[in-house]
Amino acid sequence: MDEPRPLAFIYDRCATRDTTKLERRLNACGEYVIAHGWGFGGWWVDNGDYALTNDRRPALDTLLRTMRAAGTGPRVCLVHDWDRLSRDMQARGLMTRRVLLLDGWVETCAGEKRTPGGEDPHKGRLTQAPMLP
Repeated sequence: MDEPRPLAFIYDRCATRDTTKLERRLNACGEYVIAHGWGFGGWWVDNGDYALTNDRRPALDTLLRTMRAAGTGPRVCLVHDWDRLSRDMQARGLMTRRVLLLDGWVETCAGEKRTPGGEDPHKGRLTQAPMLP
């Protein structure tokens, strides 16, 4: 029996009114989802001041609620790069942990992963992504 396709939930943040770079990142994420044959669960973007804070991310909160509601199949929070979560390593680790607690994983468009078990869910190798202990 075939394994179920992962469902990708794309996240980004953008503090500026110029969304050119944001659109490029979102397009790259969409292409990554297609290239991996994943399902598409939607995308969420925190804008303006919310993109600059580490304690209030309403779009990320909505993504996580939607991910939880999607059930128990494989679920991934896809970001273009780790800075899309936060440039602050501690805040990034906390945001990543919120995904892991839902039995999902976080992946970048460079193929870096952080999974609940600390391993690549498809290859069994250790991840390269930073994470707090």
